[in-house]
Amino acid sequence: MRMSTLMSKATTILFALLLLVATPILVSSESGHLVNTTPDGKVDWTTGIATADGIGIPPKNPASPLQAREMTRKAAWSVALRNLLEVVKGIHVSSTTTVSNYVTTNDEVRTKVEGFVKGARVVNEQEMPDGSYKTTVEMKLGGEFSNLVIPRVAPKNAPLAQYQKGPVSPPRSYTGLVVDARGLGARPALAPRLLNEQGEEAYSVAYVEQQVTAEQGIVLYAPDPQSAESNPRVTNSPLLVRALRAQGVQKTDLIISDADAQTIHGVPEHFKFLKQAKVLVILDPNK
Repeated sequence: MRMSTLMSKATTILFALLLLVATPILVSSESGHLVNTTPDGKVDWTTGIATADGIGIPPKNPASPLQAREMTRKAAWSVALRNLLEVVKGIHVSSTTTVSNYVTTNDEVRTKVEGFVKGARVVNEQEMPDGSYKTTVEMKLGGEFSNLVIPRVAPKNAPLAQYQKGPVSPPRSYTGLVVDARGLGARPALAPRLLNEQGEEAYSVAYVEQQVTAEQGIVLYAPDPQSAESNPRVTNSPLLVRALRAQGVQKTDLIISDADAQTIHGVPEHFKFLKQAKVLVILDPNK
């Protein structure tokens, strides 16, 4: 009986450890960035950059020390790119779709995604005491990459009709939007949506000018209000609203109040910052 109990406990602990390794963890760095770590690398959702490391092992019986070093460097670079591809494939585009979904169902997208990864920038190379190499590569998730994986939809060039009857002279003018979604279990994505209390889209890729989406994506993330409100994405006087709840399979879509939707859609100057993607979301750093 005792042996059976011990084995059961060991199995439970092992399962918990495996689950911990397999589950991405959001952590806040000292510089106020929201970072999604995985076994293969990480995604900085505040800068919109994916990063991965690769280790190269020296070959056996090389022709010369120079050849061994070059082969090891190349191996480290190759492993780093392979790890970066896994990181990128795991990124959520929306609440129900990952980059991997597009890669596995569309050969053209797969080829282009692999091309972006192969063009990743080497940011660090380090030769280890044992002769191995560690290489770090990174790629931006905005620009052409986001334009590739974020679906193109019919543009929404006007505010929601029910909010257009609101006041045209707000008490103050805002320069961007910060949505506080802490405590809701929300997760980051390349193309999240903000919905009003009736489930209508108050913000999505449809509201953003196509050129802006192609250049910088539609949203960034931060771990706290101070980091969010000082981010140049939303400039110097953003409107801060509180999300009511997170929605969707991966909880990347956020519900905001009708009053907040009115403040955004009812004022032409505010609606303009949606079109320029001046939107930032605050998420829990440890969720």
